Amino acid sequence: MLSRDYSGPWQSRAIRDTLQTLLLSELLRPSPELWILSAWISNVEVIDNTARAFSAVRPDWPAASIRLTEVIKALANRSGRLCVVVREVDHNALFIRSLRDLQLETDGRLGLAIAPAAHEKAVVGEDYIFGGSMNLTLSGLTASDEHVLLRVDRQAAASRRLALQERWSGSLQWG
Repeated sequence: MLSRDYSGPWQSRAIRDTLQTLLLSELLRPSPELWILSAWISNVEVIDNTARAFSAVRPDWPAASIRLTEVIKALANRSGRLCVVVREVDHNALFIRSLRDLQLETDGRLGLAIAPAAHEKAVVGEDYIFGGSMNLTLSGLTASDEHVLLRVDRQAAASRRLALQERWSGSLQWG
């Protein structure tokens, strides 16, 4: 098992780099089921493609920073299921509308749960958990005091996904 602790904002670059690496890894080798949970969420820049460094992964992406909705769209159009859980607050309304529009394009592979008490913040793939206090917002990624832990452990990730399925399967809407 590999684990790494990050604290923001002084390690915000390492946090963003780790998130970028995990998302790009998902595009290259998709988890059968990927979970993204964030109480507050924005269409933040999550992949720095300004030098077209990732054109081999996504030739259609411009030489620009790639925002979360574009990454979610790419992830949902790959094999596997993508489950997104967000809190029901005004801040998230525009992002939720974007995800609902994406659901129409993803053939039942993008599940969305919206709940007034949703508060967990994590990305859970096949063999990792990346989570802690950080919301997927500009402040969460760059300015707020945060603690985030990356845990690379297939068994722990499977256990976490099972718990998420038990908690959210009845709330996920698939388009």
